[in-house]
Amino acid sequence: MVFRPFDVAKILFFFIQPKILLLLQKKLEMIQRRQTIFMLLTAILSGLLFFMPLMSFNANGDVMRFTIFGIQNPIEMMSLSTTYTWPLVVLTALMTIFPLYTIFIYKKRELQVRLCRLNMLLNIILIGLVFVYYESDVMSVIVAVEDDIYNLDVAYFIGMVIPLANLVFDILAIRGIKKDIELLKSVDRLR
Repeated sequence: MVFRPFDVAKILFFFIQPKILLLLQKKLEMIQRRQTIFMLLTAILSGLLFFMPLMSFNANGDVMRFTIFGIQNPIEMMSLSTTYTWPLVVLTALMTIFPLYTIFIYKKRELQVRLCRLNMLLNIILIGLVFVYYESDVMSVIVAVEDDIYNLDVAYFIGMVIPLANLVFDILAIRGIKKDIELLKSVDRLR
């Protein structure tokens, strides 16, 4: 019987395939958990805040955008912010890092729940900062540039929806983690 290279490859693949699949299954076990997907979505969406505007408004005919880096005029490429926005940058960085870290500590489920709750708090703080503190910054720029504040045209972008979506994904991740905790407790009771 003569073996051709193709037949040898088929035989090797037949014997090696289950071992490779078992190895891949162990390595990718955490990706299959729903809460991992929710935490990954939270990290991705938070990272998008670095590139998306939160709101825009017209001032003296120019469209100004408010990002986590401040108020910017995209046409003239200049920043008009009168206050520092580093708290928004730090919050967004933490909102991106915490879910990624949470994914990799899958053996410490209670800590995962606490970090997800902390991430929820950071999202709420971000929303609060934008609406309470930085919206007054936007108004001060508008008053400085334009006399008629009643003719204001403010548009909120998807960047303002991202923290709300993160809250939903964090809640779903916490539910999944708690289900894992309950499953492990029930298995321990059976032993």
